[in-house]
Amino acid sequence: MLRLYALLLCTCLLTGAAPKGTLVIVGGGGMPQEILDAFLSASGGKGGVVGIIPTSTSDPDGALKEWKEDLDKAGLTMVPLDVRSREQASDPELLARARTCTGFWFSGGDQGRVGDKIVGTPLQKVVLERYAAGACVGGTSAGAAIMSKVMLTGDDRHGKEALSEFGPGAYQTREGMGFLPTGVIVDQHFLRRGRENRLFSIVMERPDHLGLGIDEATALVVKDGQARVLGKRSVMVFDPAGMQLKGESFRDLRIHVLRAGQSIDLTTRKVSQP
Repeated sequence: MLRLYALLLCTCLLTGAAPKGTLVIVGGGGMPQEILDAFLSASGGKGGVVGIIPTSTSDPDGALKEWKEDLDKAGLTMVPLDVRSREQASDPELLARARTCTGFWFSGGDQGRVGDKIVGTPLQKVVLERYAAGACVGGTSAGAAIMSKVMLTGDDRHGKEALSEFGPGAYQTREGMGFLPTGVIVDQHFLRRGRENRLFSIVMERPDHLGLGIDEATALVVKDGQARVLGKRSVMVFDPAGMQLKGESFRDLRIHVLRAGQSIDLTTRKVSQP
């Protein structure tokens, strides 16, 4: 039932009945004040309630402490959604707290932990419902990777973190949280860590998918199907709609480099200038 709900949500995105909420997808490597402000504003501003989900990080206590300090200063309330086991993602008290949230934040770290402990659980359903109703969902690094239905794990076909592989099937994927429309996939730390090879391979494997490579200190803010760039660096867009693929070679792949203020319509794939 949960997977059906996520599928219906993504179908709504593609048919124009977009969720009422906002996504703030950060490429990692620090968060400029303008990106933080965008997340806090979309989460309700003063008086908002933000659920912090530190599942990806190896230091959840530290992440919760930092966020409490930041949210207290901004006049928002922090709700800890500290899921460290799959069973906790079904806890009635935790789910009740999540339903009060006007925003959610997924910390950086290892996105596989979210896949293991949250994807396919009642907590995923609650966050999807809150997003559809108007809540903001943000995340950085691993918290960016989890945004799409198809999630890059960060490992190549041999289960190692590497960029030496190339071509269809070179990199492992698994099911993510599915906030973005079906057919959109995200990679993070993109230019800073030279991950073009990885996203090239994914769009060769899935030529119906739009690839979004978000660099560090940069975010895509998604609202009503429009993804706007915010921050210091760039977002690379790989649009394979007209790509001709033969084995491990291709041609006619459209590539855009978007800077702050530019946006792309995730349905039509049309790029707009600031």
